[in-house]
Amino acid sequence: MSLKKKLAMAVVTTTAGAAIMAAGSFALFTSTATNADNTFTAGTVVVTDKTVGKVVAQEVNFANLAPGDGKTLKMTVKNEGTLDEWVMIDQDSTIASEDGALFEGAKPIVLTPAQTPKLLAPGESVDLDIDYLFPLEADDTYQAAIGSFNVVVDAVQARNNTNSAGDGPVSW
Repeated sequence: MSLKKKLAMAVVTTTAGAAIMAAGSFALFTSTATNADNTFTAGTVVVTDKTVGKVVAQEVNFANLAPGDGKTLKMTVKNEGTLDEWVMIDQDSTIASEDGALFEGAKPIVLTPAQTPKLLAPGESVDLDIDYLFPLEADDTYQAAIGSFNVVVDAVQARNNTNSAGDGPVSW
C-alpha cells in the first residue's frame, strides 16, 4: 500500500473514531411534559334594542304632527355581550334610512341623534336620545305626508379601544 493510501486510511479512521466519541459524549437524558387543553375564548360585543315597540310609538303626537312639533325620543339598548362596549346611534345610517315625504322638500322633519358615546358593562342598559323637529315653517305640502326611519346603533369593544380622555372609543 502506498504512503498516500496509508495516510488517507489513517485520516478516515481517526475521523470515524472522533465522531463516535463525540456522539457518545453528547448523549443526555431528556423528557417532555405537555400541559394540554389550554383554550382561548374571544369575548363578544352584542347590543340589543330593548325599547318596547317603536321609538316613535312613545310620542303621542307623532302620528298627527303639526309644524313646530319636536321632542326627544329615547331608545333603550342593552349590552348582552361579555365585554364592556361603547354604544352610540349611527347618525349617518339612521339619517340615510329616512324615507317618505316628511323627510323631503324644503322644510322636512329633522332628526338629530345624540352623538355622545355611552359605555356599557355586560348586562347594563342605557337610553340613547334622538331629537326630532318638524319646522314651524313647513307649508301645506306636508299635510298628511308620511315618513319613516330606522334607528341604527353601533357598538364596539371598550377594552383596548378607549381614548386617553376615557370618554369614547379610539375607533369604531
